[in-house]
Amino acid sequence: MLEKIYLGFILVFFILAFAIRNIKTYVATKQSIRGKSIKLSMSIFISTMMYVIIMLRLTLLKSKWFIEIDLSEYAWVKTLGLGLVFIGFMIGVFALIEMKNSWRVGIKYDQETKLITTGIYSISRNPYFLSYNILFLGYILIFPSRIIIVLYVLLVVIFHKMILEEEEYLQSVHKINYLEYKRKVNRYLTINLK
Repeated sequence: MLEKIYLGFILVFFILAFAIRNIKTYVATKQSIRGKSIKLSMSIFISTMMYVIIMLRLTLLKSKWFIEIDLSEYAWVKTLGLGLVFIGFMIGVFALIEMKNSWRVGIKYDQETKLITTGIYSISRNPYFLSYNILFLGYILIFPSRIIIVLYVLLVVIFHKMILEEEEYLQSVHKINYLEYKRKVNRYLTINLK
């Protein structure tokens, strides 16, 4: 029971953190913060479906309704999933905090924003996308549903395509500063062992 409360709490607060950042940025800038693209709409739809399925699985429904793979004999998989959910949540929160008023959902071609390269953005150029990938992977390890796995793969592919578009946009806006940042920091994760 405590585990389900933890998992529900993390999911709800992940969504709330996203909503709060959107509202705060909109209030501060007095501009729409959401871009328009098919990929963005698809990513919102798929992630919403995943949220709903996970919440239903946490609260009401049995595993057989979600075509789950039985991993009950591998307790470490669930433990790893719990850890990944927490790590994904924390990365997402740090990414939202660091972006401040440069936060956008998708690309807003008519708005120039500051290039953020500090904090969590010094080890990942896309920590919020990374946080989604890690968070949902954690939920998959806890509730290994074939339905969620298919949605997850689609979401990861769409996110990657969105990232590639965003990189082109940022390079066109921030020019040499973005190229220098891109040279120093990897797309998903930079591990510097020096």
